[in-house]
Amino acid sequence: MPEHNLAAAVTWRSISVGSGAASATVPLTVGTVGGGGKVALVAAGVHGDEGPWGALAISKLLARVRADRLLGTLRVLPVANPLAMQQNARCAPLDQLDLNRCFPGNPDGSHTEMLADTITRRALDGADLVIDLHGGGSWAVNAFAFRFAGSEPIAAAIGAPLIVDHGYRDLGQVSLTTQAKARGAQVGAVERGGHSQEEGEWALRIAQGVERALVHAGVLAPDAGLPAAPASIHVQPPRVLRPKQGGIFHPAVGAQAVGTVVPEGTLLGELRHPVTNETLEVFTAPFGHTALMLLRPMLCVLEAGAMTYVVAEADI
Repeated sequence: MPEHNLAAAVTWRSISVGSGAASATVPLTVGTVGGGGKVALVAAGVHGDEGPWGALAISKLLARVRADRLLGTLRVLPVANPLAMQQNARCAPLDQLDLNRCFPGNPDGSHTEMLADTITRRALDGADLVIDLHGGGSWAVNAFAFRFAGSEPIAAAIGAPLIVDHGYRDLGQVSLTTQAKARGAQVGAVERGGHSQEEGEWALRIAQGVERALVHAGVLAPDAGLPAAPASIHVQPPRVLRPKQGGIFHPAVGAQAVGTVVPEGTLLGELRHPVTNETLEVFTAPFGHTALMLLRPMLCVLEAGAMTYVVAEADI
């Protein structure tokens, strides 16, 4: 760990966001280091159940980068949705709104809308680069990044195992990254990590990818010790595999398989009856070159329609 690193130089400030009757406000913590030059925002925890892995990656980034490499301004938002993270839930319990569908927010709205407004005004405004860190969370692992038109070098620098063009879905300007893109910033969105034995190593890889993106954007000076970005495999628009009924899910592939490509017909997992252990449904790889973008690596209970795998045809 560098002795004079960004972690030692960052200034943290707490911003109060309106909440409920029992607790009038919730603190949103934003870190800033540097001044002038290009401005970058790195955020995590927009969805609370995906939060710890992105926050850990930000911590690793601040610890590994020497302060004298800073050419611009770096803002970090490790816990973008504090109440949702506290509940280990996607959304804050006060209004159950998806923060990533609420930007640019509303200062007179509900808690999540006020939260989006605060992030927009106090962290997003003026940013030249915005990177939003997501992950599989406590129930799944994933390993891909979105590639945005006009920000292709950012996606390449991140170096996720799999990469998909963001244009296959139209979210308008309501997510953190699409709002940033509408404001002229370069953007990157990472979906990598989740609860498994690999989470520490994944957080390091995310931190290195963000560091490379910050170098490309002119926020950090290059470092000969930073590993080059691994090549990403481009994939077609993804497909979600879901069970038609509830049961006990038995995985056939573990966390190490996420981000890899497997042949058509590869057994991915089975849904079994909770009493008889009878096989109710079988999940197999549907494409000739099936990219495993998201998977559930552990035995678990599933309800009908639950997201179980996200897969895509790999361009190889």
